[in-house]
Amino acid sequence: MKALRIVLIIVGLLILIPSVIGLVLPWDRWVCMYKWFGVNVQPQTEANYLVYLLRVCCVIWAWAGFLFPLAAVDPNRYLVLIRSLALALICIGLTCILVGIRIAMPPVAVLLDGLFCLIAGGLIWTLSSPLSSQGKQAVPPAKP
Repeated sequence: MKALRIVLIIVGLLILIPSVIGLVLPWDRWVCMYKWFGVNVQPQTEANYLVYLLRVCCVIWAWAGFLFPLAAVDPNRYLVLIRSLALALICIGLTCILVGIRIAMPPVAVLLDGLFCLIAGGLIWTLSSPLSSQGKQAVPPAKP
């Protein structure tokens, strides 16, 4: 259980901190990152929509990053949340890899996002498995 708590806290911080930074990151820094990905940022009208989407995504990811350490407080109590977060990370990791390959994203970006989510989700799922089997108790035999 201690390993699960540590992993939840580390994963949560690795999600939360960059998300908060992204939330307040100036637009010109975002443009630099987009250029690195090979995306050509269009006129200001399109950029405004992009800024909006980025900020909303950062808030959602920050909230998710907050949930991981919260669940680490009492893994037995928050087991359903922990398993849901693990499954979500696995699905996000698969999506990052498959879509990243499909749209020809730089391999470094695809592997960083995708593999992080797959490994973190798989690790959390594995570490939380003993907790879910502890919750299952034998049904007492029926009285004759």
